[in-house]
Amino acid sequence: MSLKENLRKKILINTLSKTTSQSIGLPGKPRKLDKETMRRLLALSPFVPEKRRDLQLYFREVDPGVGEILVLDNELPLYDKTTLDDVALRKSPELKEMISIRKVIKILNDSDVLRCKGRDALRYIQDCALDLLDFRFEESDVDEMADEGIDALARGDSEAVMEILGLFVEFLSYESVPESALVNDYVMFGSYHEAKYGKETFGPIIMYNDRMNILRSIKKTVPVSDLASREIIPGVALGEIEPDAEGNEVFRFLKEQVLKKERPTLH
Repeated sequence: MSLKENLRKKILINTLSKTTSQSIGLPGKPRKLDKETMRRLLALSPFVPEKRRDLQLYFREVDPGVGEILVLDNELPLYDKTTLDDVALRKSPELKEMISIRKVIKILNDSDVLRCKGRDALRYIQDCALDLLDFRFEESDVDEMADEGIDALARGDSEAVMEILGLFVEFLSYESVPESALVNDYVMFGSYHEAKYGKETFGPIIMYNDRMNILRSIKKTVPVSDLASREIIPGVALGEIEPDAEGNEVFRFLKEQVLKKERPTLH
């Protein structure tokens, strides 16, 4: 897959994980797991579906017949270094199996094979899915993304512009600018810097108005928690202050930022 396709898949994995996480309850306050979304996430992971008894299981083999097993139920338990039949015994025992004391002990206590559950298990599956992606790239891959963005901007295709901006934002790990600093009809992303002296800063900042098809950027760091400094953002967005880059130049700037990053290697 190309860099663009891998970035799209990464966004999808993270979106599915976030949606599933919202359906998982807190301890003592269970909720109904969004199984359909979790299935979609698992389909992007190295886990394969298996059926044992009335259980929906997902298995990743580590040694012949042995590996990691996720049970798709509201608790979302993840078992490790065990077999499908062992998990079936523990999670859905048959009456005849309860005659054996050894099996009863297994049924009552799964701590010997339980790795984690709930959101911890979800995060593990998410990481496994992300580990399958290859973010190595050539300059031509980044050129292609930037050119697509420039073409979409020229056509006034705001949806396509947003998609390409989203890919750059994902690769550069930019974050959404706080709502308090936003300007009407603009979406804004930037590189977040940890607060110093209580000041939350972002920079560079990319801003796009999809209704007017205006794309601008601020390259310097702006303390968004400082009201006086924060006025730079609406000033640039509304055209009262000259942006550091505008239109096509923003995509070229984003390309430069990607090429400055250390090239990733395959896990």
